[in-house]
Amino acid sequence: MRLYQLRYFENNLGRSFLGPIKTKWEWDSFHEDPPVSPTILCRSNAYPETFYCTWQLSSPTYIPTEFDVSVRHGEKEIETIMDPNHKNRCNIRFLEMFSTSKYTVTVTARNALGSNSSSTSFNENTIVKPDPPEIIEVNTIPDSPRRLEVKWRNPLTWPEPDSIPLKYFLRYKPVILDDWQHVEVTDVPFHTITDAYMGKEHIIQVAAKDSEVGTWSEWSKAVHATPWTPLVPTNEPEKKPNNGNGAVRFFVSYLV
Repeated sequence: MRLYQLRYFENNLGRSFLGPIKTKWEWDSFHEDPPVSPTILCRSNAYPETFYCTWQLSSPTYIPTEFDVSVRHGEKEIETIMDPNHKNRCNIRFLEMFSTSKYTVTVTARNALGSNSSSTSFNENTIVKPDPPEIIEVNTIPDSPRRLEVKWRNPLTWPEPDSIPLKYFLRYKPVILDDWQHVEVTDVPFHTITDAYMGKEHIIQVAAKDSEVGTWSEWSKAVHATPWTPLVPTNEPEKKPNNGNGAVRFFVSYLV
């Protein structure tokens, strides 16, 4: 199918409709094909309750295009719910935990010129990826110039942190350096850094992962902190007394 669009050209002399030298209108044609096969990405940031799938086209269609989504677990078709807050995204509930049956998601792009579809299949444990935790507090420790106490909380989207626990990966470094220090933390959402650089501002981030399956989250928003630094005493000049014996005289006058 051949479509046409009207293009308007203008030179640096300004807009004019008096002749073809300064401006002109011209028809430009281009070919339009059916939509390409969508690219599909599925992820669970709320395991074991739900997962979501997103899709996109690698090239624009220029005309209205609709998407049909179907999800199967083994041989059983599952209901999908379109996400009202995100374009080209749907939410799906897991049918059962620790299932060995694969999920298959098929997305079909369709418009007046035709349709194309693509599918992806996966086991549930391969798409588990939590959202990043949130660092809520970094404390200095008095008289400890190489320590920083870091506390964070689980992502709010993770539904069952007690029964499905997360483990964490902390990274930190002085602002002036390029190399990160790393430490893995299990069971607790806090850690005390013991090898910070004295007197230097540090960048701190944390990531999370299901303790058994899936992949690590993205890094949390960076937090900056500097370890406890001792106060440097100032040398104040010695005060001299006002008279030879060190006494201070006060004069009070009375009005009669």
